[in-house]
Amino acid sequence: MQRSGLIIELEQVHDCCSVAVTQKNKDSKLKWIATVGENHKYIMNLFELTSPEPKKFIEHLRTHKDVGAVKVISIAGEKAHITVHSKKVVSTSQYLTKSGTAWIEPTWSENGVDHVTMLAPDFASFKKFLSSVEDKYDIKIKSKRYLDDSTKLSLDTFRSSGFLQLKMASELLTDKQLSVFEMAAKYGYYENPKKITLLELAQKIDSSEAAVSELLRKAEKKLMPILSEIIRMMR
Repeated sequence: MQRSGLIIELEQVHDCCSVAVTQKNKDSKLKWIATVGENHKYIMNLFELTSPEPKKFIEHLRTHKDVGAVKVISIAGEKAHITVHSKKVVSTSQYLTKSGTAWIEPTWSENGVDHVTMLAPDFASFKKFLSSVEDKYDIKIKSKRYLDDSTKLSLDTFRSSGFLQLKMASELLTDKQLSVFEMAAKYGYYENPKKITLLELAQKIDSSEAAVSELLRKAEKKLMPILSEIIRMMR
């Protein structure tokens, strides 16, 4: 059977804010969830941050020379969800685009090292990526796995299908928030005019109107900034 793509796990060290700030903040992990937009100067990524001192970590990010802005979406205890606007000129995305490869989950930075998973359509694309970064990155290949035609992943489909944005929602919302949000959408709460009231929705799921309202409010608060960012960058 013909081999038509591969998934590669890499460890890389290079000049970027994720590597620098996780090196400075031990016991912290910055997990990439998705790229949510870009313009001529910056690329915007959504991250899940786990750190003993998330606010300190975020401030270190904000002061990094290659970071234009950091927006906090949610923060609770040692966990936070943030978007980081970093300079495209030092981003790995330019090399991924040129080589026709892409990052997929799981991908994270910890103790000054990027732990990344790459999706490549063929070995030639992977070699092209390695050649483009060989003078700038210290890369260690941890594993690689070929995909046959029956499991082939199209990079174009992967990038355009909305998968990453849908994945963001599952990462951001609690199980209860996601469940109520899905029920609200299913029964037409967000349609205009509404097909169901908040009280009717609460009765359908055997909950109080106040509890449902609070769950939807929290879900919307987490999702709206991301959706707004995606819509703005797509225009």
